Amino acid sequence: MKNEEQNSITPQNPPLQQTAVSGWVAVTDAIPKPLQTVWLTNGKGWVCLGCLVEDAEGWHWAESNGVIYIENGEIVSECESEDLDVNFWHELPKPPCR
Repeated sequence: MKNEEQNSITPQNPPLQQTAVSGWVAVTDAIPKPLQTVWLTNGKGWVCLGCLVEDAEGWHWAESNGVIYIENGEIVSECESEDLDVNFWHELPKPPCR
């Protein structure tokens, strides 16, 4: 009975919270390939399509300008250079085409 009490969910013993969300990668753990279109988020309610780009100032995150298409079996987007506050990214699925 004592083990059952330890495993029961109560205000003193709340359920464990999942800290990782399936498929999302922290930028501190890994980054996508340059120019790979991915979902980007700061983890605080903002999300967009974008990619990692390089310019004269170095590497930074860029947001999709809304032009999205399929190229070489991948979903890609044209991105506008911006320095975004990105904490997590997520790969896009493969498109359902032949």
